[in-house]
Amino acid sequence: TTRRYEPVPGYFTDEAPFGYYGSGLTGIDGMSMGGWMNLGRDNSTISTTQFHGDLVAQLNEYNQVKVGLEATYNDYNIKSFTESPSMDTWNRSQVFREFPYRIGAYLQDKLEFKGFIANLGLRLDYSSANSQWFQLAEYDILLRAGYGDLIETDAPLKETKANWYLSPRLGVAHPITENSKLYFNYGHFTQEAASAYRFQLQRESNGLVTSIGNPNLAYEKTVAYELGYEHSLFGQFLISASGYYKDITDQPGWITYTNLNGSVRYQRPANNNYEDIRGLELSLSRRAGTWFQGFVNYTYEVQTAGFFGLLEYYEDPNKQREYERLNPTLSRPHAQPYARANLSFYTPGAYGPAWFGQHLLENLRIDFLANWKAGAYTTYNPNSIPGVRDNVQWKNRHNIDLRLSKSLRIMTLDMQLYMDVFNLLNTKYLSFAGFSDNFDYLDYLESLHFDWEDGAEHGNDRIGDVRDPDVAYEPYNPGDPTKSEADLQRILDTKAYIDMPNLTYFTFLNPRYVRWGIKLSF
Repeated sequence: TTRRYEPVPGYFTDEAPFGYYGSGLTGIDGMSMGGWMNLGRDNSTISTTQFHGDLVAQLNEYNQVKVGLEATYNDYNIKSFTESPSMDTWNRSQVFREFPYRIGAYLQDKLEFKGFIANLGLRLDYSSANSQWFQLAEYDILLRAGYGDLIETDAPLKETKANWYLSPRLGVAHPITENSKLYFNYGHFTQEAASAYRFQLQRESNGLVTSIGNPNLAYEKTVAYELGYEHSLFGQFLISASGYYKDITDQPGWITYTNLNGSVRYQRPANNNYEDIRGLELSLSRRAGTWFQGFVNYTYEVQTAGFFGLLEYYEDPNKQREYERLNPTLSRPHAQPYARANLSFYTPGAYGPAWFGQHLLENLRIDFLANWKAGAYTTYNPNSIPGVRDNVQWKNRHNIDLRLSKSLRIMTLDMQLYMDVFNLLNTKYLSFAGFSDNFDYLDYLESLHFDWEDGAEHGNDRIGDVRDPDVAYEPYNPGDPTKSEADLQRILDTKAYIDMPNLTYFTFLNPRYVRWGIKLSF
């Protein structure tokens, strides 16, 4: 908004229409503009130092031993904030400087005997927040407005606890016939909580603390099992089928605390979430050969997630009892199968007629990358009916990308000419960005005809169904005396009844995109 450009002598202007104006303005139609749209600022710097080393030794014809050590040291210098020149209540900051580190070591023995292969491993993970952290009561006065800026100077400190975990790993492959095998994998895996969960300290401009981290969070742990079968077909194709299960515990999640008069209200994380993932995977691949390679994969997967304990705590016992009386919403898992394919067609070297020493048809390649995924479930419950959850589904999504390339070798220079086409079929998918506000989104949902609705509203629409831009909006009302049966059927057939998002220019954000390039290798 600084007037720094002088297009006409003596007249200075800013960079409009680029950027945003920090203060609120009223447009010619009375609409409020600017203000909240340009608040985010970030001057953070993050540096990471890593060491990694492996040693492999073949002890005898049966045993290959591998050991490794890795270390990571982080420097988080976080300076993130929002800044509004017109509204102090929109200003908040998140500033901290921490130096956590983690160390990992592993030992693995690969055992081979007459086609039987077993990988036995053990991994040790150790991590430390390398910090002292604030010891605050659940409803501490330092969490209030006017006091939060004193936390660093007045709050007592205590050394954080380190985490360590020993993870066993096992992988077994056993031949059944000359062309097939069974395999089994089992392992424990750990993941450190994100830095936002461990070190965050967010405050409003008046000092009110809205969230504070917990550097003593335990590892998120995953215990994974997989049982599979592979079969080689005609010496060129590989058929795979496997079932898997992952038990994930100690995932971090936020818990809200509110004191008696509401002057303290903030979030703090705990290891209170869990997730179960189970699925079946089928694959067909061709990894070698002439003219064609690729794979096709289909995965049927079901995920269940939830939490332990409570997500809200109140100092007021009446509010706490009221919260605990609410029946927790039970969610049934919905399968979201997906499929992927990567197909490559190519010509061999020295193929076709030669011209000035170059075979024009050799090393031509066309690659297709395709994917499909069943639509996600969400909740549409305008009447707030108890127990209604995940009652509507998004449309299934699919996409195909293409790459066409030609490789050349000129003396010592390797050249590749390529063309990438993203969203080859120019498939359109509805974007949330097209809705001007939540009311616009609800109007769209209200216009759809879902399969659980009765009467004239009954249909088979899903979220993501759209009305063609060339079709004018007409609400479907069988009681309208001005509409004939043919008119009503036309409205249904053309989906003229769908109330599309107001921001039409943001409704579809994934147009077909073509990229050309040349890759040179010396």
